[in-house]
Amino acid sequence: MWPVAKQTLKAAVRYRFVVALGLALLVIVFGVPLLLKSDGTAKGTVQLVLTYTLGATTALLGIASLWMGCGTLAREIEDNMMQMVAVKPIARWRVWLGKWLGIMILNAALLVPTGLAVYFLIEARASSLENAEEQAKLRNEVLVSRSSVREPIPEWADWRAGTKFPRQRAYAYAKLVAQGKSENQYTSGEQSLIDSITLPEHGLSLRPEYTQLIEQAAKNPAAEVLADIEALEHQALQFAKGSREIVLPGQMINWEFKIDPDEVDRINEKPIYLRFKFNAGDEYDPKSHLCLWSVGRGTSKRWPLDGEFEEMTIGSNVFHEIKLERVGGIVPDKGANRGLIRVNFANLNDKPIVFPMDDGPMILYHDGGFGTNLMRGLLIIFFWLGLICAIGLMASSFLSFPVATFMSFGILLISASTGTLEQIVEEEGITGINHETGRKDESSSLDNVAILFSKTVLSVTDLVWGYSPVDHLSSGRTISWTTLATAFTGIILLMGGLVSALGVYMFQRRELALPNPTASMN
Repeated sequence: MWPVAKQTLKAAVRYRFVVALGLALLVIVFGVPLLLKSDGTAKGTVQLVLTYTLGATTALLGIASLWMGCGTLAREIEDNMMQMVAVKPIARWRVWLGKWLGIMILNAALLVPTGLAVYFLIEARASSLENAEEQAKLRNEVLVSRSSVREPIPEWADWRAGTKFPRQRAYAYAKLVAQGKSENQYTSGEQSLIDSITLPEHGLSLRPEYTQLIEQAAKNPAAEVLADIEALEHQALQFAKGSREIVLPGQMINWEFKIDPDEVDRINEKPIYLRFKFNAGDEYDPKSHLCLWSVGRGTSKRWPLDGEFEEMTIGSNVFHEIKLERVGGIVPDKGANRGLIRVNFANLNDKPIVFPMDDGPMILYHDGGFGTNLMRGLLIIFFWLGLICAIGLMASSFLSFPVATFMSFGILLISASTGTLEQIVEEEGITGINHETGRKDESSSLDNVAILFSKTVLSVTDLVWGYSPVDHLSSGRTISWTTLATAFTGIILLMGGLVSALGVYMFQRRELALPNPTASMN
């Protein structure tokens, strides 16, 4: 494999491809920061530099990897050069993997210097700041590695995604509530049932028609009856979702974040932040919404120190971070509340405010340095390049160069277009959508096929693209070693292995000695 890899590298250098890529990366690293306009702060400038520089680098190397993957094999087959290699005592799978290895060595040779240049340029910018407050803000919020803690996603969120609703448990609970027993009259089994009930099931217990419909369906499972049951369950899920996400005018909402008790003392030594984003159904206005925040109610660590709430006027649809400052840290370190952070929010506006469940508030705390975090982010980008290169080589194993390129770009485009697929899963179908309920009125075989296909594609795309190294780096959030190992397993071992196996198989089966009218004339 190594001689094939060396030959691939020599071909890239001979055709001056490496020089062109190197010059393009120099323009990105040094030219893009000169074209960006930030909010005037050091933090905003560095965030933009990281986002656009690393994003442009990923796009450029991704396109180059795909182009080389498609070209290095297809061109040699079309020009009758591969026939000279195939007759030698070397297995075709070694030729295929050697091509992949050569392209990945080239990617590493370009990505590593780019990453080092970005790191040292940003560090130089941070060290040159004369304003000590801005420098501290930059190093505490961007040039850092911060772990995040969220509230656990509720069990019923999976039911919204298409997992089967626990109808029998909801029915049993509704029948129990209808009996009107007091707390001391419940049996141990009934008490266990009550303890396992979620908010949607509790909402259904307040709808007497729900139990009637289920009993009716047990005798006569007509399509209309089953549709009415599903409609009630959908309404209960929507109500539960709204109660967790929507804060009406004059109302409050609270979240609880659990920190590892063994890490509390270390975490309290560094700044801690509350990161959040909310929607209010309007365009962004930096000072359009009056928000009240309070942290630590009922614990020994309260914020703010001088009042019940911290008032701030901020805009919607963008991320905000609040530095929770307190002498000795903000995380409770004593008693039963050790590691428990309670956050309260009050809405004093004249319109509802929505905190999306999938991107809800989180607590950020320091756990490492920026350099190591940047290295992990670059490794995930390198894994992406490895898979993209494998896709190009796979396509060129049995297709001509133009068709292989078209096919490879099509695969990447489809894998990145997941919005429609997510909508199909959310609405449980593609036919007969009732826009008042957001669901299909009738189930069909086409709906079932579309849902199965969408879930399958989403599981694959999430395995590959379900990481955001650039977003995490620009916001100072940790890319953990666990995330890196998961990315390597999913992107390289699983998906990359499947694509490579298919490519090697197709290359092994391809007849190289067929007449090729497009081959170069000598």
